[in-house]
Amino acid sequence: MRQIPIVALFVLSVISARPARAGDVAEAEALFREGRAKMDAGDYAAACPKLAESFEQDPGTGTLLALAMCRERAGQLASAWASYGQVASRSKREGRADREQAAREAMQALEPRLSHLTITVDRTTSALAGLVVKRDGAPVGSGAWGAALPIDPGEHVIEASAPGKQPWSKKLSIGAERDTQNIEVPELVPEPAAASALPTAADASGSAPASKGPPLRTLGLAVGGAGVVGLGLGVGFGLRAQALNAQSNENGHCNAQNQCDAVGGQKRDDAKSAATIATAGFIAGGVLAAAGVTLFVLGTHRRERAATVVEATPVVGQNDVGLLVRGCF
Repeated sequence: MRQIPIVALFVLSVISARPARAGDVAEAEALFREGRAKMDAGDYAAACPKLAESFEQDPGTGTLLALAMCRERAGQLASAWASYGQVASRSKREGRADREQAAREAMQALEPRLSHLTITVDRTTSALAGLVVKRDGAPVGSGAWGAALPIDPGEHVIEASAPGKQPWSKKLSIGAERDTQNIEVPELVPEPAAASALPTAADASGSAPASKGPPLRTLGLAVGGAGVVGLGLGVGFGLRAQALNAQSNENGHCNAQNQCDAVGGQKRDDAKSAATIATAGFIAGGVLAAAGVTLFVLGTHRRERAATVVEATPVVGQNDVGLLVRGCF
């Protein structure tokens, strides 16, 4: 039978995320009053979440100041310090010099008491495609690696994962004040399935018994599976990036000239970090998927391989990423 060229193009398009729900001013006012009452009663564990939700519904500077004070009294010094900084920036734009000065003085008073955590990443691990480092479930961008960053006291979890590697995590406890700690993400080890599929010298030469099956096909499936995981990771973070970018434009956080307040700027930064991870996931996933297809084809018996020619190439565009597979069967 004459060989027929077949071309297949798979494109993953990021679907626009749904916009976040609009803030409820009445709900925000009710939560603010409940939060202040709880704070006056000394119940900071209940007060701070209510004030935080009130600010999400109606991001007023006064609410943010109350939240900063609540977090300080609850011992969440790093969060309080960051909130005071946002209050100072917003107050300056609003022309409230008295509030700006009070917020900056509160920041200065907290700085000597802050605890810090430095996350470093092993050099080999840092070069892995699709590497994701998280602190308490939130991604930590590469720009923050090696920096001593303020952190609230209590239990924290540091995680790292990459396609084809076993996930790594470690718990640590941060002291109430002036605690400085360092943690290193070690070299990640391969997944057991990928490690067991590595071919031996006898397998590579083709002298292995036929009953064991071509080992390269098993390795191809493992590598291709890792590629699918990378592409899925890219889709997930791509959706998150779009959602965060959309949120930054709501409630006047950012204007048409891309001028943003503290909340909008933070969401824009988070969106950029998510977009970077999404791009890395797409590229790594495409490369691994292409490698998996190649290994699978190379692992076929010689007679089967003679009749099959496959070429796989990652495709990266401005708005979509995919895998181009071309071959003759």
